[in-house]
Amino acid sequence: MPSTEMEDQGQISTLESILTEQAATIESLTTMEASTPTPVESESELTPEAPKQPLYSGEFTVIESGGLVFKLPVEVAESATVSTVLPDDPNEGWPEFALPARRKIDFSGYVIQDHFHTPVIYVYPLEKMLQAGLYGGNTASNLLALLDYPSVDLQAAETLPFLPPFNAAQVFHVLEKRLESEHGRGIRYLTLYSQAIVGVTNYETFYTYQGLSLDGRYYIAAVLPINSSLLPDTQLSNDELDQIVDEYSDYIEGMTETIRAENGGILTPSLAALDALMMSIVSVD
Repeated sequence: MPSTEMEDQGQISTLESILTEQAATIESLTTMEASTPTPVESESELTPEAPKQPLYSGEFTVIESGGLVFKLPVEVAESATVSTVLPDDPNEGWPEFALPARRKIDFSGYVIQDHFHTPVIYVYPLEKMLQAGLYGGNTASNLLALLDYPSVDLQAAETLPFLPPFNAAQVFHVLEKRLESEHGRGIRYLTLYSQAIVGVTNYETFYTYQGLSLDGRYYIAAVLPINSSLLPDTQLSNDELDQIVDEYSDYIEGMTETIRAENGGILTPSLAALDALMMSIVSVD
């Protein structure tokens, strides 16, 4: 069989696996929601206040572009611009992954230049995705369930909601946290996507935020490169990959435990800066 045909079949298998896994996650959340009893608050109980996010004390630049306003920390990038991406053609590529027109934030002078992913933030129209009922809508429904039920343990989830769709699988997630501000709410975590066996390195690992605007009109998703002092900067060699291939799940578990135990080590950009950026995004259209 030609190698290209094998590669195509492998990609289709990966995509089908992602869709099946997402459907199972949504079903389990729905079941959990239906069976969760409504708590009765006794007179001695006090309703806990939502934890306030720490204020970011670093310098930032206010960006106003394309109907969006946000604060860009200087430690993240020099500047940013907003453009509009046309809706995906369902007849091209994988139809289930087609998304409506959305806004896209691109960066100039991003602090990390050598990375597999290009830094980007997307602002999707939530209602259109939900109405379409495709991958984007299912992902949004999954995220809504996680946000509406804060007792759900993000760390224990097999996978977490993620847009944009990748032709790859979520290998792990770590440093998960719910975020909330006067502009929106969501979750952030570090992750890595791949079609094959890869090492956990600074070249592939990235920060993502998946959240909703306060008015519920937009789904905001970020893919932002991040470096950790705990990880190598470059991809593993073939010899290094051969050493972990037979016990890959143990390798991934060990790496995530190390990252979690050290709270990521020294991160560039800092989580505080990236969280502050995502929490500051406002649509003024």
